[in-house]
Amino acid sequence: MNKSFKKWLVVCFVSVLLVFCFHHFVSKQIEFVTYSNGYFRIQDYAYHIILVKAFWFDGFGNIYDLYFQQQALSAHVGSQINTVMPLGITPLALVVWFPFAYVARLNMALSYTLWITFSIGIIFTALWRIGRYVLQRKKQQLVPITLIFVTVFSSIMFRTLYLGQTSVLTTGLLIHLIFIGYKASNRPESDIDLLIPLIIFILGIKPPYIALGLGLLIINGLWREAFYSVAFVTVVLIGVTPLLTVEWMSSYINLLRMYSQGDITDVYDWAIKPHTMNIFRSAFRNFIGDNIAGLISNVVTYGVYIGVMGFSFLTQIRGKQTDQLIPLRVTKGQLFVLLVASYLLFAPYAGGYEDLLLLPIFVMVLLVGNSPPLTSYKSLAILFFLLVILLHNFFPPDKPLWLFWILKAVILGYMLNFCRFKKEKY
Repeated sequence: MNKSFKKWLVVCFVSVLLVFCFHHFVSKQIEFVTYSNGYFRIQDYAYHIILVKAFWFDGFGNIYDLYFQQQALSAHVGSQINTVMPLGITPLALVVWFPFAYVARLNMALSYTLWITFSIGIIFTALWRIGRYVLQRKKQQLVPITLIFVTVFSSIMFRTLYLGQTSVLTTGLLIHLIFIGYKASNRPESDIDLLIPLIIFILGIKPPYIALGLGLLIINGLWREAFYSVAFVTVVLIGVTPLLTVEWMSSYINLLRMYSQGDITDVYDWAIKPHTMNIFRSAFRNFIGDNIAGLISNVVTYGVYIGVMGFSFLTQIRGKQTDQLIPLRVTKGQLFVLLVASYLLFAPYAGGYEDLLLLPIFVMVLLVGNSPPLTSYKSLAILFFLLVILLHNFFPPDKPLWLFWILKAVILGYMLNFCRFKKEKY
């Protein structure tokens, strides 16, 4: 028997065994719908899958319509539901979650188990690829390696997994894209990697995620891959539109506008908890007002994204490496850090679990940066700041959010500086 086949057989057997054991644990420990004090509480993953399941198997319709959401949730719990949670996912999530919704018809715990297994599998295969490459190159940068380990085994990772959030999967996919872009920079004439459009498609679950994915491709000069990815996403959106009805576009745009402008209606307002968000809007709304804080957040977020994309486009036109543009001398690693930093610091709304996206930045520094020794005061300060950030939600609700935001900005500033000094071209 072929050794490779034996290896994959063992991997499949172990995977099935782990899924079975994890499913048994989930069935005993996690309650997806609970009722107390006259209110239903639905776990985040279950909330989304209930809506996706209702769409595919209980009649197509506009999932962004309030009535559709109320009916789907009411039918699932067997009681009238009036208040709902803002639905930030895109129609692409309907396709990505279709198999999980199908399994959820039979068993929600099994569906959740498969989703978490899939997410963990993506992130750890990404880290495995990076780890093998680093060991082969003997790039012993202990600072980013330590930061990666601390983040992977942090409480925020386990909390995010418990809720079934998409940020775990997104983190893994971005790390895969970082590695693909890093390898492609040394082989610019290589054939298109068919895995890239699939990764971008899955990142399309939420608008910020697909923006980061496409931005990473453009930073690396993978314009052809970006074009094919956008084409693939567009075809899928056109395909599901008749099932959603064309009204989904206006409904979703209004929902995004509500997010960006902060004009949250009463039916959604209960789900927005500023004290759990380590972003500019939450940190400084009490000082300058929510409207001004929201305006600054939007201007910085979109401004940085447009600036990074324009800068990358300019380098392609001039036919030079990014770090050769004088006087800025900006590296591709720095552009990616700026892109993610603009989201983590200035997103209109983002829960604390989004800080998991610090992980791709640490991976970027590991590949292309030059960090100081682990025992230096800078390294120890970064590690301490990161621990505080990852424990953000364990502090009292009245904590000084501006202080946590500054600590995260300092971490990102250090990462930006580390990517400036490269040992090799990226």
